[in-house]
Amino acid sequence: MNNDASAQSLAGRYGGVQDGFCLFDNGRFFLYGYATLVPGTYHVEKDHIRFVPDKPANTFMVFARENKDLHDSVRMYFNGFERGKTFLQLNNDKTRSVFNEDANCFSPPYVYEDATVPSQIAFSHMGSNYEITKTDHNTEIYTPGKKYNDFVFLYQKPNRYQEPFVGVVTKEEGETVLRTSLTGSRGLLHEPNDKEVEEMRAYLGEGKEKKEDVLYVNRFYKLLMEIDTAEYTYNGATGQYTAHGTSPDGPVTDYNDISILHKYVLLTPASKENRKPEKTTLPPVFYTACGDPEKSYRYKPLDKPATPPEGPIPTTTVPVQIK
Repeated sequence: MNNDASAQSLAGRYGGVQDGFCLFDNGRFFLYGYATLVPGTYHVEKDHIRFVPDKPANTFMVFARENKDLHDSVRMYFNGFERGKTFLQLNNDKTRSVFNEDANCFSPPYVYEDATVPSQIAFSHMGSNYEITKTDHNTEIYTPGKKYNDFVFLYQKPNRYQEPFVGVVTKEEGETVLRTSLTGSRGLLHEPNDKEVEEMRAYLGEGKEKKEDVLYVNRFYKLLMEIDTAEYTYNGATGQYTAHGTSPDGPVTDYNDISILHKYVLLTPASKENRKPEKTTLPPVFYTACGDPEKSYRYKPLDKPATPPEGPIPTTTVPVQIK
């Protein structure tokens, strides 16, 4: 790579359909792969490229709405918590692990219900041996208002894709190739941009981060960050979006049915701190084990969806849909 290289000269897609990098001429990029989509910025430093991924503002994302059907009780949906060692504390109660040790055979949705709405919700996460993970703070504390009693919690586990890395673009046997410290010795061939890449370019914008402060959720907890609101009728009293031509009380029996959605708003943590949750004999919020199916958690209030969610959620929240 010569010293005159610039974002304009390096722009393009490097890699194939399954995984790779897309570099844009405005200094933005994203890497993609199975259940992974990480945007960020890049710039040329002498003879190499420095990539700096966007880091989520918070490790946990808390979305909430007022659900008058629940009255004084509370409902909480947990998404992505099976990815790591996570803990929950409600009010001043003792901290509990979200999942049991060696949890497996996961069967979402994972929904916790209680008779009273907490005034404080604290989440913590740890490494595999109960060490504090390499983050500024491993605990986020939320103090939702009294009206919020229906929650969606997302856990964005820190990972190596969030750390800065370097790369170089070279000519090899007449082909333009990108090599990075993230992908090791593997070279990624330069490929023409396609429609999907251009759509993602439009989503990323001109270097501005997208603020994802609203979530749309159906009965089976299919999550969407964006919808075409012009295709729906909105009921402000219930926070419900109903697709035109759909009965607002119509049954939703398919995981992919988005004819009826509820709107949740993003809450920000009241504070952050470092904690080391003590090992406890209290049962986890959810228990699941392949060898113990009778005792493993199942969310009974819902019928089994016709098309259940497949695979983990993306490492970085993807526009439109979270699986």
